[in-house]
Amino acid sequence: MRHIFLWAVPVAVSLVLSCSRPTNPARVVTNPIDLDYAFTLNQGEQFNGMREAADPVVEVYRGRYYLFPSMSFGYWSSDDMQHWDFHTNDFMPFRNYAPTLMVYRDELYWFVSGHNTLYKTATPEDAASWKAVATVQPFIDQPGRTVHDPYLFNDEDGCIYLYWGCSQTDPIMGVELDPEDGFKAKTEPTVLIGHNEKEYGWECRGDKNQIDSPSSNEGAALLKYNGRYYLQYAGPGTEFDSYGDGLYISDAPLGPFEHCDYSPFSIKPGGWMTGAGHGDTFQDKYGNWWHTASTVICQRFIFERRIGFYPVFFTPEGRMHALTEWSDYPWILPDRQVDWTKETPWTGWMNLTLGKTATASSALPYHPAALACDNTVKTWWSAETGDPGEWLCIDLGAPKTVHAVQTNFADQDFGIGPEPKSAYSYTLEYSRDGKRWTVLKRESGTHRPHQLIVPKRAVKARYVRLRNEAPLTGKLSVFDLRVFGFGPAPKPEAVKGMTVERAADPRRITVRWNPSENADGYVLHWGVREDELYSSCEVYDSEVELGLFSVGEDYWFRVDAFNEGGVTPGQETIRTTSR
Repeated sequence: MRHIFLWAVPVAVSLVLSCSRPTNPARVVTNPIDLDYAFTLNQGEQFNGMREAADPVVEVYRGRYYLFPSMSFGYWSSDDMQHWDFHTNDFMPFRNYAPTLMVYRDELYWFVSGHNTLYKTATPEDAASWKAVATVQPFIDQPGRTVHDPYLFNDEDGCIYLYWGCSQTDPIMGVELDPEDGFKAKTEPTVLIGHNEKEYGWECRGDKNQIDSPSSNEGAALLKYNGRYYLQYAGPGTEFDSYGDGLYISDAPLGPFEHCDYSPFSIKPGGWMTGAGHGDTFQDKYGNWWHTASTVICQRFIFERRIGFYPVFFTPEGRMHALTEWSDYPWILPDRQVDWTKETPWTGWMNLTLGKTATASSALPYHPAALACDNTVKTWWSAETGDPGEWLCIDLGAPKTVHAVQTNFADQDFGIGPEPKSAYSYTLEYSRDGKRWTVLKRESGTHRPHQLIVPKRAVKARYVRLRNEAPLTGKLSVFDLRVFGFGPAPKPEAVKGMTVERAADPRRITVRWNPSENADGYVLHWGVREDELYSSCEVYDSEVELGLFSVGEDYWFRVDAFNEGGVTPGQETIRTTSR
């Protein structure tokens, strides 16, 4: 069934159309968020040359944001969600997975998988102030009910609940705890979410949900909105592009919970940085909702990951959606409460490096310069050394309007932890003719592998070059040197000729369309309602097959086209019926 848009444009389109307003460079950010991600220790307690942070949880405590991820040797705090300060101590088990965080009686509480000691503090800026207060072991000896991937929830009435689960067989569980009796179990554990991969395609494993085996259902988190309880859970596995968060809703904290037909509410299976699962949903200081989640690299090891933030909103009916479209492009942190159905945080700056020519001072076999502009974090360019003078240059093809550049260092052959020799010192410069160069940024000794450099004013550049300025422990290497702005080309033509084919397995759907003139790529939108096409996937061909759909649900689709000039929203939607 096909429809031409003649009514009010839905949110997913209006977000794209409103992106040309002036921006404040001081508040422009992108995903993954700009942290000094730590190198991870392997089982032999040796650094393995891989950075990791995932499974994030965020609380706003006394006007400050506190971010606790997995395996990071500590936690971060911020006043503005942009500039983050790191905190650590010697006695809390920070090198573990899936932390949980809760504010209770004006104190901050924390514990983590594998170490069930509950800590608290009223002064988290002082990392030494945390005190052990209890051991959360309400049912540790009961088979299938081990506390893993915990989540603490403090209800409005002061009742405390614990949710947990991380398994391809066991369910997501919940229990009420008694804070007056050492946080012991106050109720019997309750089964809340089972495995349903036969009905919900996104719970099947694989980058494209092509492996018909149960999801690693994990990462439960709970929020309360308008008196109802929203229980999210992650699947199908943290190493897959399809990693996302599903949703169940109930009128009571321990259920029964009902599956949401638009689930997963957070997913990003395409684009430069994929994955948007196992995280937390929170409100900022202005009342805006955000989802923070794990993003996927997973090349050196399945737990090679980063952290992303995504806007969240609720429809008048209480349907919750996370907006992942353009989330790895520059966007603006709000300094007030905004309506995400009417305003977008995205700047509208486009990726100018996709498919461009790259040259370098040298390159390792299998890591040529072209991989620094192929728009995937799963490949990278590496120089032969980490010596000063190694360089990477991107030719944009013609002078373009450059608003921002993101450096994404790949840490080739970094085998030790974050001490001075593992930091980066570099010069980022640009040129119109490849002869006369202007410095855009000089950096000395940074541990931040994903920096977004935003000049006060846009510059005209054809060439962007990164030069190494100090010896590195490993080799100079870059996942992608991403340049954002606008080219002179007009926007592409609107997509035409869409078709939708639902396979014999109704969990799998293929969408095709005629290539749009001048398009660099496309964004496929879908949803279970024609006016709620909030899920999306960035693609670079004129067809895509996805296997993340639910048996018995109808779906609507729309395809937008984009290039360096901007985005052209699709003018039609197509519906496929359930089988």
